Amino acid sequence: MFEPEVLVFMIPIVAIIGAIGSKMLKMHYEHKEKMMHHMSGDQIAELEQMSKIADILDQRAAVLERILDSEVPDWRERNE
Repeated sequence: MFEPEVLVFMIPIVAIIGAIGSKMLKMHYEHKEKMMHHMSGDQIAELEQMSKIADILDQRAAVLERILDSEVPDWRERNE
């Protein structure tokens, strides 16, 4: 589908965006939890679900980075 030259650039970009996005999402909902002392049960459940999603996104980004580390060892230096 994609040529290897394109993947070398696309995979790190997706991994970086995913890592940053998941961290920001997690920070947002942690802050929201601190600010909302009187949350309903539905709100707490939604917050927990979003936190789990952020953790999953963070894990996916970490997996992508490990794959890149093994297949393209110097990918981090190329994108600085």
